[in-house]
Amino acid sequence: MNWIESFTSENKPIVALAPMDGYCDSAFRATCKFVAPDIVVFSEFYSADGLHHNPLLAERVLTHDPIEHPLVFQIFGNTPEMFLSAGKIIESYGAQGVDINMGCPVKKVVKCGYGSGLMIDRDRAMKIVNILAENLKIPVTVKTRLGWDGFEELIDFGKSLEQAGAKLITVHGRTRQQAYTGDANWEPMFDLQKALKIPVVGNGDCKNYEDGMQRIEKNGERGLWGFMIARWSLGNPWCFLAGNYEPTWQERIAVMERHLAYMVSSKWENRACLEIRKHFTHYLHGFEWVREFRKKLATVTSVAETAWILAELRGLY
Repeated sequence: MNWIESFTSENKPIVALAPMDGYCDSAFRATCKFVAPDIVVFSEFYSADGLHHNPLLAERVLTHDPIEHPLVFQIFGNTPEMFLSAGKIIESYGAQGVDINMGCPVKKVVKCGYGSGLMIDRDRAMKIVNILAENLKIPVTVKTRLGWDGFEELIDFGKSLEQAGAKLITVHGRTRQQAYTGDANWEPMFDLQKALKIPVVGNGDCKNYEDGMQRIEKNGERGLWGFMIARWSLGNPWCFLAGNYEPTWQERIAVMERHLAYMVSSKWENRACLEIRKHFTHYLHGFEWVREFRKKLATVTSVAETAWILAELRGLY
């Protein structure tokens, strides 16, 4: 039974960490799973060509902690053969799934025929899904958008993805032309779910578990199989917990310490200290009385220095 079947067989909503470039590395994924063990975590997106050509890159980004399972790695590109090679490499690292990025709206990505560019190159998109589905043992999923500049083609596109072998589709509730402007529109996703046998997961503007559960309901019933949370999870892995959970100050500091430990275990100390800075800024956002500590954490260069500042923060409240 794969990870998707484990949810659908028990009729459980799929709650997931959305793939976010520059944030969803192993350390952040593990931290979210430590706080909310029942979620599914998706990686930041990696180049299929890069994983194929660079074994060192594959080793660095695909090595992970078992606490992250079920873990799905997202990849981008436009060549079916490169996707297949990358998919097999991902499978060899013990991941539970491969997700194809068909939603990134960034111009330089789309210009190369990657991300959202695959929505308007349907034959190529379906070849990519099909070659992965036919040759991997782990499920192949797709993350896409409502459409290019409207959602009229969403159902037809979704049916084609399903026929090609996709086992789940996540839809960001904006078009490619909208990018990240305006509000996410979840309504077309319900019609898509009705038209498909495979699960549809919603994404876009979801703040926390309670918000997500409300968004996937339609007429008092669950109309989608689940939801992803993206930027609202930064500095707030508790967003995946039911009941609008608010951590204590001590819990917050303890999770920051654990996040640092995960970061150091997966990266060189200097790099870990550089990359943890942006996460610490999010953890302490809104706490004006620790502004000076935020500034200190934004310039840390060693684990010892970071640990000392966190110990000071722990004693403040």
